[in-house]
Amino acid sequence: MRKYDLGPRENRVVGKVLADQAKHIGDQVWLMSDDRKLTFAESNDIVNRYAHGLRAAGVKQGDPVTLLVDPSIDSVLLAFATARLGGVFTTINTDFHTDFLEDALRKTEADVLIVDAAYYDRLEPLPTTGGATKVFVLGELEKPGKVACKPVSDWLDGPNDPIEECAEWLDPVQCWWSSGTTGTPKGILHSHSSILMQAVAWDRGYTAGEVLYACTPLYLGSAWSGIIYTSLIYGLGCAIDARFSVSKFWDRIRHYGATHAFTLGAMHIYLWKQPPREDDADNPLKRFLAIPMPAELIPKFKKRFGIDDMSQGYGTSETFRVFNAPDKGEDRTGAILGTPVDRYEVALLDKDDCRVPDGTAGEICVRPKEPGCLFLGYYKDPQRTLEAWSSLWHHTGDMAVKKEDGLYYFADRKKDYIRYKGRSLSMFEVEAVCDQHPEVADVAAFGIQSEELDSESELMVVVVRRPNATLCEETLARFINEKAPYFFVPRYIEFVDEIPRNQHGRITKEPLRDRGVTEKTWDREHSSFEIAR
Repeated sequence: MRKYDLGPRENRVVGKVLADQAKHIGDQVWLMSDDRKLTFAESNDIVNRYAHGLRAAGVKQGDPVTLLVDPSIDSVLLAFATARLGGVFTTINTDFHTDFLEDALRKTEADVLIVDAAYYDRLEPLPTTGGATKVFVLGELEKPGKVACKPVSDWLDGPNDPIEECAEWLDPVQCWWSSGTTGTPKGILHSHSSILMQAVAWDRGYTAGEVLYACTPLYLGSAWSGIIYTSLIYGLGCAIDARFSVSKFWDRIRHYGATHAFTLGAMHIYLWKQPPREDDADNPLKRFLAIPMPAELIPKFKKRFGIDDMSQGYGTSETFRVFNAPDKGEDRTGAILGTPVDRYEVALLDKDDCRVPDGTAGEICVRPKEPGCLFLGYYKDPQRTLEAWSSLWHHTGDMAVKKEDGLYYFADRKKDYIRYKGRSLSMFEVEAVCDQHPEVADVAAFGIQSEELDSESELMVVVVRRPNATLCEETLARFINEKAPYFFVPRYIEFVDEIPRNQHGRITKEPLRDRGVTEKTWDREHSSFEIAR
């Protein structure tokens, strides 16, 4: 194991890290997927080839490149190639299609789009590709369609001579898109420094020969922040699967010899709910960053699966890790966030941005103690950036309480969104999709507490139908499934005569949340409806 030195600020450039690791531990395996393995040196060679290809396509310093890709060795190396040119790579949600996909492509303002062959057909029905005039396909196409494209594989036959790094440590390098809480998705823009510094926010005592396992999408920050950059900086192996599988998770851990894994939302709860097996503990996993995990379940999970460490923590796409909660083997309950990391000053603030006393819930707000830790702002959206940074604090929108033990505990979500299976889901967007149905007169979307996790919710919508409408629950669910990503399909739907509103005409959701599920509520889990992904 060789840990790269991020101390000097000029070292905090993504391409420099890979080139340096290739120079000093070039023969060591870094990336692996299924049976394919690449060393640091081989990875650096391919990054140079891809970078030459992107340069020939017109990508230069500061330019965005859009990636509509599944996690893979090549999708990671294409991102690094963009970074090597000083460009900004942005990853699009692979569940998007139709209007959602076109809108996301438009917002990136990228001239170059790289798309997995499996998603190429989604471009066909779009009126435009969002301004991207150069489309490159990763993988084999059975038959090209009307969207002109070229294969990424052509770049592998090109030059591999080193490309001089032109980026500085505070230059932008990566942007991913988070659901807006009261509007459209926002691009979260990070610098070279911020995405690298998060990987060393908490040293978990890695040792030589370890393998870190990633199975979450590249349009989320978890695979990048928790696995890819960490493995790069510490000189460790990085195993990549395109998606999470409940039934095959432990087989994949054994296949790669993975010692560290990262899951989000209820993924690990699904693992726990699988029928116990005699070989549950027969796996190489030593550390499992399963966030969030109910504190009372941690010791049981560790014992069943033979895991040494299940530390917890808290972070957002803008901040990365804010709190650490090391696993000390203590019996605790509640949604523990832990204590603040050294690089941030943290405060719990009320609606007036004043600190709340211990034992009182306040919004988690942070500011960095040094430059190059926090995100750069929302992509081409200065108004949202200013709103999030009011009173010289970045406001996360999440609530916490500091208790007598000195630890912070999750309290609530401040804004109108829910956490659903590890992702933030905007109620505004769900309602907008429902409103498109011609028989919907009014709609309100909100969260119902998940049975699996305190910090997660199931999606519920209540709907007022237009006069003489015949709309049923399954028809509405199917309509949403066709118009939006699969996770927009509510678990609960109920038709009502009226939705409560305040004197300003705004929907008041507190009475709806308090009422919750009733005898009239349709439950997708107890119906014959099947979601199409």
